Amino acid sequence: MKKTFCNVTVLLLILALCACKESGTSVTSLPAFDSLPEQNSPQATTNCIFDPDLFDGKIQNCAYAGEGKLFVVADKLYLYDTATAAILASTESPLRYFDVQIIDGGYILSGMGDDGMMAYFYDHSLSLNREIEINELLGEDFVISETGVASSADGKKLVITAMGGLYLYDLESESLTTLLDLTQNLGTSTIGISMVNGAVFAQDNSQIIFYGRGNSIPAVDGEKGFSIYGSVAVDGSNLKITKPSAYDIEEMQSSASRLFFPQIFTQADGSLLWMDRTTGGAHTLSYTENREGRDGVYSSEQGKYVATAVLDGNLTVRVYDVDSGKQIATKVIENSNTTYFNRIPSIYLLDETETAVVLLGGSISEVDTLVSTFTFGE
Repeated sequence: MKKTFCNVTVLLLILALCACKESGTSVTSLPAFDSLPEQNSPQATTNCIFDPDLFDGKIQNCAYAGEGKLFVVADKLYLYDTATAAILASTESPLRYFDVQIIDGGYILSGMGDDGMMAYFYDHSLSLNREIEINELLGEDFVISETGVASSADGKKLVITAMGGLYLYDLESESLTTLLDLTQNLGTSTIGISMVNGAVFAQDNSQIIFYGRGNSIPAVDGEKGFSIYGSVAVDGSNLKITKPSAYDIEEMQSSASRLFFPQIFTQADGSLLWMDRTTGGAHTLSYTENREGRDGVYSSEQGKYVATAVLDGNLTVRVYDVDSGKQIATKVIENSNTTYFNRIPSIYLLDETETAVVLLGGSISEVDTLVSTFTFGE
């Protein structure tokens, strides 16, 4: 889910050592200032440690950085290794909210800044190599989505989602190509594209997968449009569009191997549409309860797992194995201050250690951030 960052210089000291596999249902009560108990298991071979005491200021959010590492946003932007509990690098955070693309040699951080959509290119030590003001590339068009930029794995091309279309930008030649021009009533014989909300590279960077809004061709009286997803080759050919029946897409979450399309929370019916990033095949995962998905859906970095949040005076986190579709863990998190459960949490699932990191209150300036970790898996 999309998150908002708030700047506050208060930090909760919590140390969670995660080295075991939990199953069934467990309950954690998080006191506002006490540390969480350490969890150990003789079967574990890899540790996952999230130590908030290492960061100055209020922890606001995190992002995946690959191989058990996380970006942590507090007073600065930190690159943190959960295996060694070490800060590898830090720098001033250029954006309040950003997406991270892991590329050859480093990272691309993209998001909305004071001058519109920006893209920042960092190496592994968080040294800034390049920054691009995306709207300057587009002429009269502009990006309105906070997830309007995605990179190819080699970091040589960007796909840009804007009001008027979908674009491909070559970083080496600095050339811009229009893949989808929405001013030309673009579509197939039965579905027109009215808006593109996000896009990513797929199938070894030969295809672009996108999602947005569409309309029927010919027009249907009283129709207000509907969600669509589709694909187009990087040369602009082979356009395909699909209308998921009675499914209203809120966003597209990108993992290394899969794409996830959570529903708009008011329409959530207990199911999750996802797509194989290599083959383009579409699938559906069913949650345990119909109400799941309304308070947040969170995919793991590699795409092996998905978590849902259920807020009801506390937080219930359920974790699912995507391959089998089975629920594999449940965690209930409680606190006497119900303010923490008035907004959706931030949840990060680390595939290798099968560990979840949960942040509560990161976007609420009036409270300290609560951090909980737990392990999952069969």
